[in-house]
Amino acid sequence: MRRIIACLAALAVLAGCALDTQESLKKQLSARLYILEVMHFTSKSSCTAAVFTLAVGAFRKPYPQARSIDSALERIRGQNQVQFQLDGLSPNEITEAIMSRDLPHGLGLISAGIGPARDCMDARIARGYHRVLLSPLSQMVYLPQDNALLILYPPEKLAFFLRGNV
Repeated sequence: MRRIIACLAALAVLAGCALDTQESLKKQLSARLYILEVMHFTSKSSCTAAVFTLAVGAFRKPYPQARSIDSALERIRGQNQVQFQLDGLSPNEITEAIMSRDLPHGLGLISAGIGPARDCMDARIARGYHRVLLSPLSQMVYLPQDNALLILYPPEKLAFFLRGNV
C-alpha cells in the first residue's frame, strides 16, 4: 500500500512539472532577441507558450537560415535549427509547403505550434498568435530538437515562443 501511495505521489509531482521557467526561457532567448518584457507566459508539463515585447523587431543574432523549402527541409531532417527566409510567405504558408513535401517532418513542425497554442494560451493571446501566423511579415524559426517554434513579428516588436512535449 505504501508503494502505491508513493508512486501516486511521484506521478502527481511529475504531472505538475513545467517544461520551462519564465526566467530560464527569457535568458535563453535574450541571446537572440532584444527582449523588453514578458507579456504572457504559461508552462506546464505538456507545453510552453510565451509572448515577449521587444526593443527592436529584429534578431540580435539570427539562427541558421534557409532561403528555400529544400534547404529548410535539409536542416529539419538533420534535426537542426532553421530560420525561414522565404520572402512573401507567412509561417502558415511555409508550414503547408513543408507538409506537402515531407508530411512527417511537416507534422513535427506544426505540432510544435498547435498544442501549445491550444493548451497554453488564452483566447486573446491565441487570436494574436493566429494573426501573426498568417502574416508574411512574420519570421519563423523552428527548433526541432526542442520541439519549439519562435515567431518574430517585427511590425509590433513581438516574439512568440511555443514548445510542446510531443
